[in-house]
Amino acid sequence: MCGRTACTLAPDVLCKACSYKKNKSDEYTQVEWRSSSDGKEYNQAFNFVPTFYGPVMISKRHLDANAPVENRVIQPMMWGIIPRWHKGSPTKHKMTTNNCRIEGLTESRLYKDPLSKGQRCVVLCEGFYEWKRPENKGGSKQPYIIYFPQPEGISIFEPETWKDRLDELWSKENGWKGPKPLTFAGLFDVWKSPEDGSIIYSYSVITMDSCTAFSWIHERMPAILETEDDVNSWLDYTHVPAQEAISKLKASTILTCHPVSADVNYARNEGSHLTKAIDLNKPKPLSASGKFMANWLGKASPAKIDKSSCVSPPKEGVKRQLTMKDPVQGTSAKKIKEDEPSV
Repeated sequence: MCGRTACTLAPDVLCKACSYKKNKSDEYTQVEWRSSSDGKEYNQAFNFVPTFYGPVMISKRHLDANAPVENRVIQPMMWGIIPRWHKGSPTKHKMTTNNCRIEGLTESRLYKDPLSKGQRCVVLCEGFYEWKRPENKGGSKQPYIIYFPQPEGISIFEPETWKDRLDELWSKENGWKGPKPLTFAGLFDVWKSPEDGSIIYSYSVITMDSCTAFSWIHERMPAILETEDDVNSWLDYTHVPAQEAISKLKASTILTCHPVSADVNYARNEGSHLTKAIDLNKPKPLSASGKFMANWLGKASPAKIDKSSCVSPPKEGVKRQLTMKDPVQGTSAKKIKEDEPSV
């Protein structure tokens, strides 16, 4: 599955990073950037969640019938396809559409129409988060960030290794030599509001069974387009039929990953620290109840405690329900245990 990503690269960096050769030219061309159809801005975030607007690459012909199909455009779209039959607020359709399973694409009421129309897209981000289940009962899920291997001396999560070298990292002759963003295979659709007639482009990420090299983290993974040929084949809906394009999608085996802070578990948390590698051998900081207990035991002498006047410390493992504001939907939501991701 894929329910959280890191997506912060600036438009000019993405346009360079997705450079391609067109018309059988020997030179590279930067991808064109276009604003979203409904005026919404790209929501750059280290904790990028469904309903945010993220960069999506499509054939320019979808926007201009006279454009060559090989020409490409990057446009911010909303994560989570809006069902075309939905009426009302675009985020209130009550369906989980951030992912679409490859196994049912051709039969799905929601996805088969965009697929048949060639509305295939490439979803861009630095990496996606996934949670490894604990080996022992009662343990915590450990989040990891998964991404492409990077050029030597460059880290996509450390802009200081490349941000001041953009001019030298791209050229018409050699293309892009900087950080390599992930490229997911996805589908997009166009929804028209029955209320005000506004047009919204939205997308879903295609998922499949994980390869054995990745299944130790999770049994599902996004369909990754590893090469330029993969990207071109997926976007070229005029020459590559849907069934053929789907058959070419494979579980990637070239990804790399590292463990990250459990701070990413909560959608409200944000910041570059979420993508930084952590040391799993380093003792984890105490929880609030653990700190309370340690402080209580450290200060109190058993001989001086009047048990009748003491307040018992919180029991370990007890869930504390706390109402908070959901940053994505803006609705009231219940806080869950810290060892589970909250989208």
